[in-house]
Amino acid sequence: MSVKAVRALVPFLLCLLWVDNGFGRDSVGGKTALRSDERPNILLVIADDLGYSDLGSFGGEISTPNLDELAREGIRLVNFHAGPTCSPTRSMIMSGTYSHRAGLGAMAEWTAENQKGQPGYEGFLNHRVAALPALLRDAGYYTFMAGKWHLGMKPEHGPQARGFMDSIAMLPGAGDHYSQRGINPRLKHIPYRENGRDFTLPDNFYSTDFYTDRAIAYIDKATADSSKPFFGYVAYTAPHWPLQVDPRYSDKYRGRYAAGYEALKRERLARMVEQGIVSAGVPAFSGSGCSADWDDLDEAEQQRQARLMEIYAGMVDSLDENVGRLINHLKSVGEYDNTLIVFISDNGADARPEQGLGRESQFIETTFDNSLENMGNPGSFVSYGSAWAEVGSVPFRLHKGLTTEGGIRVPAIVRLPASVAGQREPGVIRREFASVLDLMPTFLDLAEAPIPGPEYAGRKIYPIVGKSMTPYLSGTTDTILRNEPYGFSVHRRQGLQFDQWKIVRLPAPYGDYSWELYDLSEDPGETNNLAKSQPDVTAEMVARWDSFARETGVIIADPSSRSPAECLLPPSVSAVD
Repeated sequence: MSVKAVRALVPFLLCLLWVDNGFGRDSVGGKTALRSDERPNILLVIADDLGYSDLGSFGGEISTPNLDELAREGIRLVNFHAGPTCSPTRSMIMSGTYSHRAGLGAMAEWTAENQKGQPGYEGFLNHRVAALPALLRDAGYYTFMAGKWHLGMKPEHGPQARGFMDSIAMLPGAGDHYSQRGINPRLKHIPYRENGRDFTLPDNFYSTDFYTDRAIAYIDKATADSSKPFFGYVAYTAPHWPLQVDPRYSDKYRGRYAAGYEALKRERLARMVEQGIVSAGVPAFSGSGCSADWDDLDEAEQQRQARLMEIYAGMVDSLDENVGRLINHLKSVGEYDNTLIVFISDNGADARPEQGLGRESQFIETTFDNSLENMGNPGSFVSYGSAWAEVGSVPFRLHKGLTTEGGIRVPAIVRLPASVAGQREPGVIRREFASVLDLMPTFLDLAEAPIPGPEYAGRKIYPIVGKSMTPYLSGTTDTILRNEPYGFSVHRRQGLQFDQWKIVRLPAPYGDYSWELYDLSEDPGETNNLAKSQPDVTAEMVARWDSFARETGVIIADPSSRSPAECLLPPSVSAVD
């Protein structure tokens, strides 16, 4: 009998087992799903600006029991990389290639004059790539998303135009968590769309809860049609600023951060070593000098700073609770064991200053009530600044918006479906370099869908450059074979990794715009610049960068262009010229 014929009999045989043997319950009391298509579901969950060390399973003190349990059952990828900022990362996930090919070489909000109108800098997910949801839809998957899009504001650039069969999407890069109230002078109303149509949020809206509710409804829609697996993309906007959450979450952390930034860094790093996330004695980044020392703050400012971190922690706590809701729902409908679950952050922790960037400070001051008593509530708009962001990045250097490890190395948890789990022990930590570019080929591999190219839907497209992680994750192999560098460029910040080496080039106040060289195998915190002591390696890496930039169409922003997330130095610290 052919394999095809055997597969055709599987649903019938499973039904007999269900009736005769009383199958239909798993260990938590949920149903066991019966589908004619046995390929695994795929659920990709993204946190927005979550720091590397925020989760309990990555050394953090914030209560994240659901994600920690997912890590205990699955795999922690401790050397996983995203892009330096939100939309470039999302474009790489959706295309499997570099952001400066896919249309988000720079965030649309910060595209320099010399980049505007150039290929790869359109400000939306362009049509020179094949979009992941379209490929999975073509392969017979039901595709849905709930959350932040940030890959194009026009209807023809929205989720429904790129392969999502159902979607509820916040279109821009940030929004109020309680309403559609604007967050800066240029965006006075936050647009949402449902399946391509303008959408008005309900009165009881809170972003994290709402996206979970919608994702659960889409999962129910998928399971009602037992013939199709699903691809779900849940793109939370927590814990991205504005920091807002119900006090029942933030008040849990009252007094937890009274010891300040430096104490929390030491505490987290000790737990990371204990858990095996980093090695004992790892050189940790000491700090940028972009904020005053905790002991130099007066009591009122310490109280305010501590409250900012309490609210942030509450947002992460709420996020974890909602991820738990998704997991429990998958169990209740019998799809948990047949679902690949991937959880990541889209970039490093965000150092946006509390007073905003550029001209935002006056808008924030006159529009919102940011008193200590009101912070975190509807009608407030605060962020937690560089000092807490550097805690979130420990032991790595700096934060979101930069091409250092603190900007691009992110927490990642993978729980494999039972069908491909192999001999992998639960709770393992994997240290091989991987990135968001590897997600698309991994998903297509598990979906038994072909890698597209060189054409898709009658148009030429860029090839997928990531590698399927399935053999590595399942235990078939201990490596992900690579022979190409991983490069990144955004807002006059560049970098490239190859083997253990990494070069970065940063403008003031973070650097002098000369190439720096680091050996990440010995110095993941990027504390020892080897550019002068290893000139041959530096020259070789810079040559790789030049080749990479030419091949992928990198256009470096003009020096006069505006740049986001600049360090606001205290009066006692001077910027690097």
